[in-house]
Amino acid sequence: MKKLLPIILVFVVVSLINVTLVGCSSNKTSTTATTTSGTASLQEATVLIGTDSPLTGPASPWGLSVEHGVQLAFDDVNAAGGLTVGNTHYTFKVISLDDQFDTATATNNIRQLVYQNGCKYIFTMQSEGTLATAAEMSQQKILDFSCVDNDQVISQPANSYVFRTYDPFSLQATAYFKWLLTQYPDAKTVGLITTNSDNGLAIEDQEKAGAQANGLTFLDTVLYDSGTKDFTPFLTKMLAEKPDILTFTGAPTGDCAVLVKTAFDMGYKGHIALSTDAASDMLPIAGEAALEGVTDTNLAMQAPYVTSTVLGLPAREVAKWGASYVSTWDFYSQALIMFDAMKAANSVDTTAVKTILQDPTREWTYAALSGGLATFDSPMAQQWFGANATNQILDAWAICKIHNGQDFIATIINP
Repeated sequence: MKKLLPIILVFVVVSLINVTLVGCSSNKTSTTATTTSGTASLQEATVLIGTDSPLTGPASPWGLSVEHGVQLAFDDVNAAGGLTVGNTHYTFKVISLDDQFDTATATNNIRQLVYQNGCKYIFTMQSEGTLATAAEMSQQKILDFSCVDNDQVISQPANSYVFRTYDPFSLQATAYFKWLLTQYPDAKTVGLITTNSDNGLAIEDQEKAGAQANGLTFLDTVLYDSGTKDFTPFLTKMLAEKPDILTFTGAPTGDCAVLVKTAFDMGYKGHIALSTDAASDMLPIAGEAALEGVTDTNLAMQAPYVTSTVLGLPAREVAKWGASYVSTWDFYSQALIMFDAMKAANSVDTTAVKTILQDPTREWTYAALSGGLATFDSPMAQQWFGANATNQILDAWAICKIHNGQDFIATIINP
């Protein structure tokens, strides 16, 4: 027995070493999966998705829509199993930064998301910040799903990794005013009050072209600086021109609410037309009476137009963040298009995903609308924006009328 003791001790030691090694390997970022060829080891990895948008201030309903929509979409992606490419299983993590609708902050945030946080995919919406970094991000092969009005973001070949993922007012204005004239056939003039910014100046050109295409007289635009609290002087100047249709296109939602309320209090009797501003976001400031009859291009959560998944988003937002916002449905849909492009490319490499997105024959499911589809770089997009204007999404959009403090879909416009 004494001669066997050393052998037994060696066996015990070797067994303990094996147990220790197995314990270490189970802590590595790897799992096992059963395939048709047997059991394969999967490496675990995380894809970081960055969002830069205004999470505070008057534009926060837009910015919080970005954060919430992207987060909820990738929550669903992770819950459904993420993405497996080769021997790597990917899950997704969203990092959100607040730019307060400020150009310098937006520019710094975008660079932080890329250079400090390591995001290869980002969502941006502040026009000047996105334009300032578009070429740089494209050089770094960072894929940016962007929500800006300035057409330069998609008309410059150097910005090849930036995709504009909403229909800008340059696409909406003509159809919007055409529809407005079916409701208000006696309207002759249009007045615009908007921000004194790159975004506002782009909106001015787009709205003027849309109004004039429908035979309307476009009055001189009134611009105001960011941070304005008292809009009475600006409305006094505009109302002196007696606009039949008064628009606040491109103004942050919080500013729109104050403008609507102030115009109502000043006795304006014409029609107010807004862009992507929901009644629910403006109601606490503007009040139900001031909002009655106002039109906007927000998508109301209304069946049968909206899918059941998206109809459930507001309740999920409230459960997670305590409130729901104006365009969460849109950014949720955009984020799922980004993920679907990764699946189609069978890759998380941004160059591979970009190539897939730029295929004009591909149509992507647009989650918000029942039967909704979206496409990039289609012949129609080229027709509108020219040969160099690539990476423009085309999808359907809604016109709503506000009644009793709620949005109701009046019509769906298909480009």
